[in-house]
Amino acid sequence: MNKINSKLNVLTLSCGTLLFSTFLHAEILYRDTVDPQREETVSLIKQGQVDAGLQKLRQLLILQPNNQKLIADFVVMAYESQKFTNQDIKYLSGIQSNQFPEYAKVNVLKALRDLRKFELAEQWAKKFAQTDQNQMWVVWIGVLQAEAGKTAQAKKTLAPLDINYIDPDYLAQLAYAYRILNMPVEALNAASLAVEKNPDSSSAQEQYALALMVNADYAKAEKYIQNNQILTQQPQLRTNAKISEFTQRIQNAVQYYKAATYRDRGNIAYKQLNQVIEDMARYEPELPNDPNIKRQFYYEYIYALNERNLPGEVLVQIPKIGLPIEQMPPYVRQSIADAYLKNRQPKLAEAQYKSLLKEKNYQTYEVYSGLYYALIEQEKYKQANNLLLEMDEMLPIYRYSNAKGVDRVTHDDRMEYINLVGLNYVYRHEYAKAEQYFEKLVAKAPNNVVYQSNLALVQRWREQPQRSEWTLAQWDGVEPVDSSIRINHLENMQALGDISEWRKQNAYLMEAIPGDSGVIKSKKELNDRNHASIQHQSTFSKNDSDNAAVLNRLKGSRERENLTRINTPWFFDTFRAYANHSNRWANYDDGKINDQRVGVGLEWGSHRKAANIMLSQSVEGQNDRFGVEVDWSQWLNDHWQYVLGFNSQADIPLQAIKKGNEGQSYTFGLNWNHNESREAGTTYQLTDIDDGNTRQEVTAYLKQRVFAAPHNITSLILGGYYSQNDDVLVDYFNPKESYSAELTLQHDWITWRRHNRNFTQHFEAAIGTFGQTGFSSKPIYNAFYQHDWQLSRTWNLNYGIGWGTHPYDGVDEKRTYAVVGFKGNF
Repeated sequence: MNKINSKLNVLTLSCGTLLFSTFLHAEILYRDTVDPQREETVSLIKQGQVDAGLQKLRQLLILQPNNQKLIADFVVMAYESQKFTNQDIKYLSGIQSNQFPEYAKVNVLKALRDLRKFELAEQWAKKFAQTDQNQMWVVWIGVLQAEAGKTAQAKKTLAPLDINYIDPDYLAQLAYAYRILNMPVEALNAASLAVEKNPDSSSAQEQYALALMVNADYAKAEKYIQNNQILTQQPQLRTNAKISEFTQRIQNAVQYYKAATYRDRGNIAYKQLNQVIEDMARYEPELPNDPNIKRQFYYEYIYALNERNLPGEVLVQIPKIGLPIEQMPPYVRQSIADAYLKNRQPKLAEAQYKSLLKEKNYQTYEVYSGLYYALIEQEKYKQANNLLLEMDEMLPIYRYSNAKGVDRVTHDDRMEYINLVGLNYVYRHEYAKAEQYFEKLVAKAPNNVVYQSNLALVQRWREQPQRSEWTLAQWDGVEPVDSSIRINHLENMQALGDISEWRKQNAYLMEAIPGDSGVIKSKKELNDRNHASIQHQSTFSKNDSDNAAVLNRLKGSRERENLTRINTPWFFDTFRAYANHSNRWANYDDGKINDQRVGVGLEWGSHRKAANIMLSQSVEGQNDRFGVEVDWSQWLNDHWQYVLGFNSQADIPLQAIKKGNEGQSYTFGLNWNHNESREAGTTYQLTDIDDGNTRQEVTAYLKQRVFAAPHNITSLILGGYYSQNDDVLVDYFNPKESYSAELTLQHDWITWRRHNRNFTQHFEAAIGTFGQTGFSSKPIYNAFYQHDWQLSRTWNLNYGIGWGTHPYDGVDEKRTYAVVGFKGNF
């Protein structure tokens, strides 16, 4: 039995040996058939049958995935044909570094590099380096790390290399790596040695030219390209040299104008940047028809134009790039966003700024503040306020130094943010909060010119230009003069009526910082004085009463008042002439009475003082009522103003005019202005009518703002009136004494606003009491609703309707009225 088992075992072993030999022989035979197919397929690919040939090699790789020559030929053919895809990466897994053909190793790296598979390419380079000590692999590893953004790791990899022992072709590769690692000196050394060792190498020549560019030696680079027969056949290289030159010049010009602006160098600050922009405009027609080169040129051109504050020109360049904005580099998109904002397209600017905040390292104050102002321009105050909270969290607080013993300092972005918080109060009409905020900042940092400048800004917006100028005066004699100080001084001179100084400062700033919005606005308003202007206001009313006699003693059943004035341009800075037309008309039981006058006058205004004289004449065949009107007013400081007036043809009752009476009036007024939220005034007028009546009137009011928001302002006005007349027999209302007190609620709702245009709805409701000699006091009511359209910067239209009741001689007069007016510059 044992013998039988032994024989069976021997038989089994013999069969197994025979089967293994058969399979091994088949594999050898199969490999012998694959290699001829591989060679034949490679030949077909070289003859032009690329797609079919590569597909055949892929089929063979499925059958023999570890065939080293098959993998090598496939990689070489696919790479050279630019047909190596992400799906082909799997075939590399069969590579055995110690058996893989040398001719295909570099192609493996190049193929993966073209697919931007830098990590995988680096892994293969390290594997090849394990079996080959050639320094070319170290160069390759460093290049791949640099292209993958591993800057520190790449520098560490390349540090041990000695360029004197590297092949010229790889010296060029090394120069490329140094260049993208921002090591310009090392790049130039490697490229110079590459050209010296192999002067006919096109890659070495190209890297040498590029190395000259990154070392800012553009003239030498351009000359080298012009004199090099090989490089002259690459026009894009010469163009790249020119664009690189423009890039460096732009950066230098921007740094220069920022430093020169700080030193208050005026328009000289922009001289270099102006020259670069002019040179780029001249070079633009010479650009080759290469989309990539054109894009790079326009990227730099847009950046330069934005830095020069030329938003319109920036927007003209965008279509020339041929790409959607979202595909452009972040620095270009920021320039475009700035241009949209400056060109009054805040919605487009908002979208670009928001996209920039998603970019790495773009959460800067410049981007945040651009988005903030884009929201403000769109009246999105709530979103702007929320953005400030986000900025507080995202912006750095301190800037630290690596130098030993140097303390941390407040980061520039944080300083800008602190200022913006204060200005945010202003944009929300919370002027008191803004002033208190900047006063606290100034108390903490009295030498901070920006804090002081913003405090002066708020003081002027609070209608205190003299106080604002005192704040700025603290910087008198300090050099250089900060641009914000100059702009504030400019606008203070405008508010204070110092026309010659306003003109002088504006001329200087239009040269120094012509793109500043405040300077541009001031220039436009200065130019407005060179144009004629017009203003008109009309009131129409219908009056009802239970006692018709009361209406006849007042202004009749219907009345109309019109006033139109046309002004000449200002001349000699402080004078302008004007023509005036006024008309008072009323309908009485016994007919219509009209008082129509035309006049010419001369107005003078300077340093918050104003004088006016007008000669007028009645028209339409009425009595020859020639008149002279003289007015004078002066602000003693930011708070007090007095007014004096005389009119030889006063606005006496129409009934007196019908009888041929005339009157003279003398006026004295005193106004007090605490700030934009509180003001008061009183006026005394004596009217001497030649019918024997002397009328004395005193009016007074106190106005207090009680609510303010970005679109709404509410105020309360307490008003009083007292009148005294002589006891004479006349046809018009003439109580011996009368008095009234009123409380008026006013509300302005800015319903719509776009830059210089806006629509405001004005609401007014009043309640009060009126009393006169011989009659008990009775209530006064009035309601008024008005639309106010700011049609442009210089044209305004308003119209409104109202209704009110007022007692006279104990009987209520009900009055329904409408007003319409406009004003503007021609």
